[in-house]
Amino acid sequence: MTITKKTDGDTLTVVVDGWLDTMTAPKFQEEVQDLCGAKNVVLDFGGVEYISSAGLRETVALYRRVAAQGGAFSVRKVSAGVMDVFTLTGFDRKFEIRAD
Repeated sequence: MTITKKTDGDTLTVVVDGWLDTMTAPKFQEEVQDLCGAKNVVLDFGGVEYISSAGLRETVALYRRVAAQGGAFSVRKVSAGVMDVFTLTGFDRKFEIRAD
């Protein structure tokens, strides 16, 4: 898994490529620990092929941190398979998730 962060004003975009699973979730958590002063976070999951419960847990933890500071949180470029996981777990009703 690779992670790239880009800051534009008060928005941090985190581009994730690869699997977000038990093995890579700790790296994801470490990379997003510092929001670089951003209030809003966009996760670009265009390259995420698979997400496990560990990946979901870290995604939700990040959402909660952003929401607690009054920021906006969204997940973009989600594949159909990853969207199925978000839908089955009900997380698609917690925060914005889009395929584009």
